[in-house]
Amino acid sequence: MNVTTSGSRSTSGLSSSLSKPTDQSTSARSTLPPSQEDSLSSSDVGQAHRVQHQGFTSESDQTLTYLSVVWHGGTLGLAYFSTETSYVYMMMDTAETEDFQLLKQVLTQVSPSCIITSSKQDEKMLQVLRHKESSVLLSSDVEEAGVQLEVLPSIDFSLEVCKRRILALNLPSIPQHFTESERVIYLSSLVAFENINMVRATGALLKYLDKNRVGVELEDADVRTPVLALKTFSLENIMIIDDSSYSALQIFQKESHPSVYKSGSGAKEGLSLFGIMNRTKSILGSRMMGLWFQRPLQGLQELQQRHDAVEFFASPSHMEVTSSLQDSLKHMKNVNRVLARMRSGQASVGDWQALYKTAYNGIYIGDVCRAQPQHIHIFNRISRQFSDDLHRIATLIHKIVDFEESTIHNRLVVKPHVDPELDEKKRTYNGLPDFMTRVAREELNKLDDSITECNVIYLPQLGYLLAIPCTSQIIKEEEKYHMPGLEFVFLSNGMVHYKSASTRELDALLGDTQCEITDHETSIMHKLQNTILDHATVLLDVMECVAEMDCLIAFASVAKDNNYARPQLSKESGIRIVGGRHPLQELCVSPFVPNTTTLGGKDHRLSVLTGPNASGKSVYLKQVGLIVFLAQVGSFVPAESATIGLVNRIFTRIHTRESVSVGLSTFMIDLNQVSLALRCTTDRSLVLFDEFGKGTATVDGISLMTASLCHLLSRGASCPLTIVSTHFHGLVKQNLLPSSHYLTYQMMETIQDGEQLVFLYQLVDGVADSSYACTIAAQVGLPSELISRGAEVSELIRTNQPVHRVDTASTETQYQRCSEVVEEFLTLDLEKRDLVDFLKKFVSPKSQGKC
Repeated sequence: MNVTTSGSRSTSGLSSSLSKPTDQSTSARSTLPPSQEDSLSSSDVGQAHRVQHQGFTSESDQTLTYLSVVWHGGTLGLAYFSTETSYVYMMMDTAETEDFQLLKQVLTQVSPSCIITSSKQDEKMLQVLRHKESSVLLSSDVEEAGVQLEVLPSIDFSLEVCKRRILALNLPSIPQHFTESERVIYLSSLVAFENINMVRATGALLKYLDKNRVGVELEDADVRTPVLALKTFSLENIMIIDDSSYSALQIFQKESHPSVYKSGSGAKEGLSLFGIMNRTKSILGSRMMGLWFQRPLQGLQELQQRHDAVEFFASPSHMEVTSSLQDSLKHMKNVNRVLARMRSGQASVGDWQALYKTAYNGIYIGDVCRAQPQHIHIFNRISRQFSDDLHRIATLIHKIVDFEESTIHNRLVVKPHVDPELDEKKRTYNGLPDFMTRVAREELNKLDDSITECNVIYLPQLGYLLAIPCTSQIIKEEEKYHMPGLEFVFLSNGMVHYKSASTRELDALLGDTQCEITDHETSIMHKLQNTILDHATVLLDVMECVAEMDCLIAFASVAKDNNYARPQLSKESGIRIVGGRHPLQELCVSPFVPNTTTLGGKDHRLSVLTGPNASGKSVYLKQVGLIVFLAQVGSFVPAESATIGLVNRIFTRIHTRESVSVGLSTFMIDLNQVSLALRCTTDRSLVLFDEFGKGTATVDGISLMTASLCHLLSRGASCPLTIVSTHFHGLVKQNLLPSSHYLTYQMMETIQDGEQLVFLYQLVDGVADSSYACTIAAQVGLPSELISRGAEVSELIRTNQPVHRVDTASTETQYQRCSEVVEEFLTLDLEKRDLVDFLKKFVSPKSQGKC
C-alpha cells in the first residue's frame, strides 16, 4: 500500500501516484454491492453504464473507487465514489470496536483504489488501513492491487464544512428552478444528516474529488467531478435500521437522572427492548449485546448458530451447566485495559487480580465447554481458542504473585520459593530486627555510662544508623552533637542519628536490603508481564468468546422466562408469525392478546390496517418490527411460532423525532421518512407506516397516502413487506387503491355494546366502519355536550351538509337586535334623519361593535 500525506507528495520515499488496477476486464467487480438498499434494476444499471463516461476521460477504462473513512465516538462512517456509475454511496453510522472487523468487511466488499481519512484518526485504525492484508484483489489471477492511503488535514472533515459541501451538490435530479431552501429540503430527504461521521466522510470525499479533478483531468478548470446521485449502502450481512426506527420501535431508550444536578452525569437504560434483553453477567457481555443490537444480521448461518446456542441454554436439562457458566462469567473482566496498563508499566495490584480472575475463570469455562456438544458453535469455538497459553498465564500468576501481601504493601509481592536469591534476601531482611538488637546492645556497651539507651535503625538510602536520645547529658554538653568514634548524620524528633563502625560494617555486609528486594521483585514481575503480553492474543480471544456466550445465555434466560419461541429463518421474502406478542407491552398489561401476521410469498405483501383509536394498531406494527429484529440479532421471539424471511432493512413512519436543529416541520420529517422508504426498499425490506398523512389537511393526507401505496403496489412481486395503519377509510369506501392480490385489508376487532365500545385487540380481515373518536373521547372524560356536538358536526361534514353555529340565549338576542337595526335602516330617510343619532338608539357603549 502506498501512503501519502496531503502537502508532502514525495517525502520519505513514499509514492504519491495512484496505483491503478492492472486488469481492465475485472476492474468493475463489486462496484455496486449486492446488499445496497438503493439497488439498481437491470435497466438502471444499463443507464448507469451509459452515463459513466460523461466528463470522464481517464487514460483507461478501469473502474476506480475512492473510499472516505471516519471513526469517532465508537461509530464508523463511510462514503465511497465509483467512477463506473459516478454515484456517491454512503453508509450510515454503525457501531465499530477497536478490532475494526466492520471496516475490514467494507474494504473487502468495496475494493477501494484510494482510501481517504483524517490526520486525527486513531493510530489503530490507520494501521488497519495500512496493513497489507487490507488490500483487495481484483480477481484470483492477478497480483495484489495497490491501495493508496491519503491522510488529509482534519479541517477537511469539519462537520459544518462537510455539510455545506453536500448541500452545494448540483445533482441532475434537482430541478433548476429550486430555491436554496428547496434544495436543502430535497437533499435532506437523500442524506440522513444526523449521521455525523457519514456526513464528515462524504464531505471530505467530495472535496478530495474536486481537488484532484477525478475524472475531469482534461476538462476546463471550472469543471467539477460530476456526481450523478447520492445512494446508501450497507454490508452484505448486516441489516440496516436508522435512528428514527430505533426510537420508534423503542429498541434503545435512555432515561436521564431526575435530579437536574445529575442529569448530565449519564443516563440509564429505560423501558426498552435492550433493557429487558440485557441480562448479561459481565460488562463484556453487556457491551457485546449493545453491539449486536446495533448490527442485526442477515447471515443465515451465523443466526442459526446463535439460535442453536440459545436453544441449548434454554433447555431445562442444561440448567446446571448454564448456571455454572453464569457464575464464572461474573468474574470476567475487561482485560484490554489491563494489558494497556501493562504495556505502559502502570498495572496496579487490582489489575493483576482482575487478570488472574479472568484467566482462572476462563480455564473453568473452557473445561465446561469441552464437555458439551461440539456442534454448538460457541462451545466449539471456545474449545479451539482457549489454548494451553491460558493455563500457562493463570499458573504463572498463581505461582508468582502473592496477592495477600501485595494488598497489604500496595505493591506487587513475589511468593516464596520462586527465586532462591530473593528468598535469601527476604530471610535476611526478616532476621534484621533480632540482629539489629544485638548490634545495639554491643554499641551501648561501648558508649559512655551516662547513655542508657540507643537503637540501631534502618532507613532506605541512608542505611543503618545508631539513634541516641537527646536526653543524655554528654550529648547536650558536646558541641554540635560530636561524640568520639561516631559520625553525626542528623537530628529528628529528639533522636540524634550517628554512623558508627558497626553500622558501616552492616552497610557493607547487608546493603540496602529492602530496595534490593523491591528491585528483584520488580525484575521478576517484568519478566512475567512480558510473558503475558507475548500471549495476549489468547486473552483477547477469551474476552470475545465469553462476551458472546454471556449474550446467548441472556437471550436464553429471557426466552425461558417469557415463553419465547425459536424462529425459523429463510432466505425467501416473507413473514409468518403465529400468536405474536409485543415484548414490552406484554410486560405492562395483562392479559396481552396475541395476533398472527402473514406477509410475503406470492400474495399479501401490503396490509392496510384500520380500527378505532386505542385499539392496538400501533402496538401491532411495532410488534411485527420487534419480532423481526429479535430474530435477526439471534434471539428467540415472543410468539407461538415464527418463520422469518431475512430482512435487509426496516423502514418506519411511526414516531416523529422533532428537533429545532433539524429545521424541518413535523410533516416534512414524516415525508422524509416515507420518501426514504419509497426510494430505497426492496422485496426483502419491511415497511411500517402508522397514520401517515395526519399532519396535514385530510384531502392532502389521503392523496399522499394513496399515491404512496399505489407506488408500492405497482412493483408487483418486488413490493416490500408493508403494514400501514390509517384512519382514512375513504381508501376503501372510495376504491382509491387498485385491486391487487398483493393487497389485503385488516382491522382491529371491536364490539359495540350500546354506547359502550369493547376492544378485543384481535386482528381480523375487513375494514373498520369508523374510528369511534367520540366514543373514545367519552371514555377519557370529555364533557358530554362537547362530544354530542362533535358527533353532530362530523355527521354533517360526512353528508356534505352545511354546519351552523349552535344557537344560545345570547346569540338569539343578538340576532334579534341586529335584525331590528337592519329593518329600520332600510326604511331610514337619510335626508331627514341624523345617522349618528340613529346608531346611538341601537348601539349602547357596552355593546358597540357586536352587530
